[in-house]
Amino acid sequence: MAGFVRNALIATLAAGALISAPAQAQNASQAQDLSNCAGAVAAVGNLDVLTFPRGATGEWSLVLGRILEALNVEEGVEGMTGRYAASAAKGFWLEQPAADRTAAANQCRARFAS
Repeated sequence: MAGFVRNALIATLAAGALISAPAQAQNASQAQDLSNCAGAVAAVGNLDVLTFPRGATGEWSLVLGRILEALNVEEGVEGMTGRYAASAAKGFWLEQPAADRTAAANQCRARFAS
């Protein structure tokens, strides 16, 4: 059952990353985008979103820190809930080609951490 839930979450996150969605309403939650971005950045930076910032160094750790701060204030994904979603997204991104992973992480840096 846990595998099914994880796979469903990954599929949802992947769909959000791969499908261009219309502009969100001003007050709409960005939880899905933030967790997907945290996963992409964690995958590129070889960072663990569950234990972050323990041992985090390098340019991607700064980006991940900013994204996790924003994720932590999104309703419904505060604290570890958002980190679990980001960890699942990291698993998805680790299975993607390195070029796609890096491109996604750079887009996330521009969107959420610049």
